[in-house]
Amino acid sequence: MKMLGGFVPAKWFGVIVLVVGLLSGSQAFARVQLHVWSATDTSAFEPIIKAFEERYPDIEVVYREFNTSELYQVVMYNIDNPDMEADVIISPAMDLQVKLVNEGLAYQFEPENAEAIPAWAKWRNELYGFSFEPAALVYNKRAFQGLTRPTSHTDLSSLVRDYPEMFRGKIGTYDIRKSGIGYFFATQDAIQNNQSSRLIETFGRAGARLYCCSSEILNRVATGELVLGYNVISSYAIEAAKNLPEIGIYFLRDYTIAMSRTAFVPKTSQAKYEAQAFVNFLLSHEGQEVLANQSALIPINQKVQTELSPHIADIPVFRVKLGIGLLGFQDQLKKRSFLEDWRSSILWNREDE
Repeated sequence: MKMLGGFVPAKWFGVIVLVVGLLSGSQAFARVQLHVWSATDTSAFEPIIKAFEERYPDIEVVYREFNTSELYQVVMYNIDNPDMEADVIISPAMDLQVKLVNEGLAYQFEPENAEAIPAWAKWRNELYGFSFEPAALVYNKRAFQGLTRPTSHTDLSSLVRDYPEMFRGKIGTYDIRKSGIGYFFATQDAIQNNQSSRLIETFGRAGARLYCCSSEILNRVATGELVLGYNVISSYAIEAAKNLPEIGIYFLRDYTIAMSRTAFVPKTSQAKYEAQAFVNFLLSHEGQEVLANQSALIPINQKVQTELSPHIADIPVFRVKLGIGLLGFQDQLKKRSFLEDWRSSILWNREDE
């Protein structure tokens, strides 16, 4: 877990609030602290926080970074705790967010810019999507020289089988037992493709390696340690490719799953006015422009131009709709069964970790 207060570089984690107080003098004590708990890379969110604090100089954002599963567990554990520190909760794991909201944790309000949000990305005046992020394939350009890129999930499975030496131990994907966004993408694959288990088995036979986060996959694809990363969050992939030209980005043409990073204000928030202002800013044209031009994230407002547009032209994108339907794979028995099937496929010839 990481914490960011104000804009002290990441190396200062652990002494952030103290440093901010020393740098800002007595004025620091007059600012209202807004605690944002988020499963989003701190570096991706820094430009948004900076722009928000410039817009609202009386508010100081204290940002804490979790992975998706960790964030869900911490919030769920504190669901009845009136002293829970979080004022805004943000995650790309739409199913886990719906589960938290469905437990009655969210404060209900309608943002100023609610009309700019697509219907699929808002739920019950409580949960709001502010980004648009398809799942991408990433690949090492040098390794793929001379190969025809697959056009479907079936083609991808065939490619891995046809070139066993190339892919042996060099496919990266999420460990869905630990990654909430990984589990979300895997279950959505199962809904869209009744042959998805065969692809996972193919990955398993190729000795696919499992990771918690997109960043770990991207870094290893760039070095050639991996040649392929599956279901990587596209906003992180596009940002990484700017600095790591070895990374190629590709979207399959049978379907591409798109999620929205969502935010809600918990009822226990002690700064509801400031929290609503933050969500309003995320959804405003100004905030969406910051996402598009200064951060690694992709805005949900279709009127804002993004670097994603040329990548998904003419690609069939399945936008996952927020709602009670996302709880199906969160049922305890169904989730246990899904994870057991996945484990037996991906780890079929290895000892479980």
